[in-house]
Amino acid sequence: MHMLITPMRCKGVALTVQERRRYSAIRGDVRVSSEVSGELGRSSNVARIWAGWPLEPEPLPRLLDVTLAGMAPTGFVLSGIEYIDGCAYAQSWWCRLE
Repeated sequence: MHMLITPMRCKGVALTVQERRRYSAIRGDVRVSSEVSGELGRSSNVARIWAGWPLEPEPLPRLLDVTLAGMAPTGFVLSGIEYIDGCAYAQSWWCRLE
């Protein structure tokens, strides 16, 4: 699903409303699937942003154990865990229509 994605946290710390508004939203295809997570050592629901080209790096770290935290007519929020440099952090993505 092609969306504009804005992360709502930075290394687990919630961004203020002003910081979220200044953040340039990432355009991408949001995909959620169940897969085996190497970090968790088990199966997990994983959200990722697919930019369109196979060798292109993902613009944001994957969200593990992802859940739908909220939904409205124009968008939704996914919440989960992201791993950055081996550390786990809480993260949410605000996803809305382009």
